[in-house]
Amino acid sequence: MRLSPFVAPSGRRRRVGMLERRRSAIAAGSLIVLVGAALAVAAGVPDRASFLVPAGREGFPAWLGGPLAGVGPELQPGGFSVLVLVMCAAYAAALVVADAVRPAWAVAAVLGAHLALALSAPILSADVFGYIAYARLGALHGFDPYLNSADAAPLDPVHPFVGWKGLPSPYGPLFTLVSYALAPLGLPASLWTLKAIVAAAGVACVALVASLAERLGRPPVAAVLFVGLNPLALVWGLGGAHNDALVTLLVLVGIHLALADRERSAAALVVGAAAVKATAGLVLPFMVLGARRPSRALAGAAIAALALGALSLAVFRSGTIGYLGVLADQGGFVSRHAIPHDIARALGLAGFADGRYTLAPVVRVVALAGLGGALAVLAARVWRGADWIAAAGWATLALLVTTTFLLPWYVVWLLPLAALAESRWLRAGTLALCAFIVVTRVPLLGG
Repeated sequence: MRLSPFVAPSGRRRRVGMLERRRSAIAAGSLIVLVGAALAVAAGVPDRASFLVPAGREGFPAWLGGPLAGVGPELQPGGFSVLVLVMCAAYAAALVVADAVRPAWAVAAVLGAHLALALSAPILSADVFGYIAYARLGALHGFDPYLNSADAAPLDPVHPFVGWKGLPSPYGPLFTLVSYALAPLGLPASLWTLKAIVAAAGVACVALVASLAERLGRPPVAAVLFVGLNPLALVWGLGGAHNDALVTLLVLVGIHLALADRERSAAALVVGAAAVKATAGLVLPFMVLGARRPSRALAGAAIAALALGALSLAVFRSGTIGYLGVLADQGGFVSRHAIPHDIARALGLAGFADGRYTLAPVVRVVALAGLGGALAVLAARVWRGADWIAAAGWATLALLVTTTFLLPWYVVWLLPLAALAESRWLRAGTLALCAFIVVTRVPLLGG
């Protein structure tokens, strides 16, 4: 018996409708689960010393825990690991069904996750107290933070909370100078002002990514999810109040200006980002090579560099030389789960001495050669007309793969570039790096 030709299309419509409803349910469910897990992480920080708050090892005043401390069940390493893995699974599911996510859902999820972790204690790092300590060294004690460490003012109330007590500031002069404004506020206000600023910068980055994605013809909702709900950026980056969101915000504004053919201002913004954290400067050569008028971009970069150099010399005794000297000294540091270190350890070329991880010199040579080769190839491709945003993303990925000091929140530099680039392979590589970091940092998996 032959069916009417009208039956099959009707059946197909029903099947398509069922599939769309199923994808919408998965989309909504994944966002709810991710935000719920983020809230559980924030609320699971106890109102006393724990592995989650390294800054509280020498004392845990009430203001350190924040409004959510002790609200939920106290997290142990296993429970924290499960929540992070749940966030990762929900993130992956949301990316798979990104076309089924309504824009309002994406915005609500990003805002909810950012709010939850903005209200958490500074988790998994004490770096935020380093920012405060260097600001107080200069503004209150008259010390050059590029020549002195927190140990120069051992009686300052911030000293017990600082992680790297014996190291000068590795942060750029623009960030250090602006942070001087925090010094008169006192510790509690300084901490929570920084948490609020980092959260606002994170949301602003997501908004800019959405706008830029639409301008470049990329799906804006998918880009928002990719950047705004990444568990590493949320838990480690925002949770720890790291300044990487500020760096990325300046770079994204620079990209926005570059796409509007405002090359001078765009390059100046990227130089400003490098004056917060030096690694942002990696974007600059690709922006210049990809500019319609490269000479204007070079002029903007030069003017910004000269202005920031003069400002640095006027404020800090050591000027820019002091900052560059600190970068040179600390550039040899090795983190436990940097990719070159893990490979070197498997080959018997890594060690541990005087409280620090070490590498055989050949490992650094190979890593630097690999990075240099990748940058040269990418620069040549942009010179021949390739997408400079994608090239900057690949360069950042190459840096993170070859660096001997890799920390989870560094993916904040990479995520927007990968989201805005044409290359699906770059996004896949970014997610692969994120997976590596999760596996090596989550306690339940041996991190």
